[in-house]
Amino acid sequence: MAGVFLLSAVLWVLPSVVLCADLTLKLGHVAPPGPTTHDVAAKKFAERVLANTNGKVEIKVFGNSQFGNLFEHWSSMKAGAIDVFVQDYGAAYMVEQEPKNFTITFTPYLFESQEHLQKFCKSELFNTLMARVEKAGNVKWVGYVGDRTPRGFTTTNKRVTTPDEIKGLKLRVPEVPPFVAAYKAWGANPTPVTASELYSSLKSGLVVGMDQDLTMTYAAKYYEIQKYFTAINYMRSGMGCWVNAQKWEALSPEWKSAFLKSAQETATFVNNFTAEQMSEAEEGVKKAGMEIIQPDLKPWAELAERDFLKNDGVAWEKGLYAKIKALK
Repeated sequence: MAGVFLLSAVLWVLPSVVLCADLTLKLGHVAPPGPTTHDVAAKKFAERVLANTNGKVEIKVFGNSQFGNLFEHWSSMKAGAIDVFVQDYGAAYMVEQEPKNFTITFTPYLFESQEHLQKFCKSELFNTLMARVEKAGNVKWVGYVGDRTPRGFTTTNKRVTTPDEIKGLKLRVPEVPPFVAAYKAWGANPTPVTASELYSSLKSGLVVGMDQDLTMTYAAKYYEIQKYFTAINYMRSGMGCWVNAQKWEALSPEWKSAFLKSAQETATFVNNFTAEQMSEAEEGVKKAGMEIIQPDLKPWAELAERDFLKNDGVAWEKGLYAKIKALK
């Protein structure tokens, strides 16, 4: 219930002060409307900018891929057709020149906690990496705007606690190369299934589980056909916010400060929202009869690290992995 109140708070955007806005900007994101981290973060950021500029800057949110896919959003940001973009910060790799350092953010167990990730996003190392993205994408990084929930996997009948027990299992894994590589490193058989066919594929046994986060497992009612959720927490991430570089430079110093403050306020709100959603999901799936397994993460991390460290100096700058690990 608390999550509903939090979402309601996002959707009220002080309509009376919009009438006197001096500047209107367009914000794009790719997630569907509703209680998704993308939509909540985008609307909360718009609300806080409106408030922190005393109603002078209005941001209109266009979600649900109204401006196209991720690549098209980046292209529109570069051209100035979109003014603001809210997306998982790791997607910055899409506009980088080689080496694409932000691909490292998809490395399993790179971050031991959300606090570790947040520390990275506030570091000079991060600022140096993001500067390359800003130049290549014609954007300005405004800030981290909130945590996403960590990823694990569900299974229909088999209780899995170790990599040995996942070997050979056909699991639906999104066609994101690092995700697929991770499950292969653990010995699973990652199988592509479209989102629209996922529920029926699980029900029919075409696949016996799926890579997922717990909040979506609960929201989409996968607990109706899945018995176990194994919380390997291998992927931790969060939302970022960028503004077109020319639009940023056109803002007054006061408005720039308002945008930075709004990003910080949005992160606080979204972090609380995400924690509340996780709590509700845990309670909900357990009531529905799903078991949440908290395995020893060490064997999962060791196998993934052994496989992904081959990318050091190839997919990203040599030594970057160790530098991020040292920030904890």
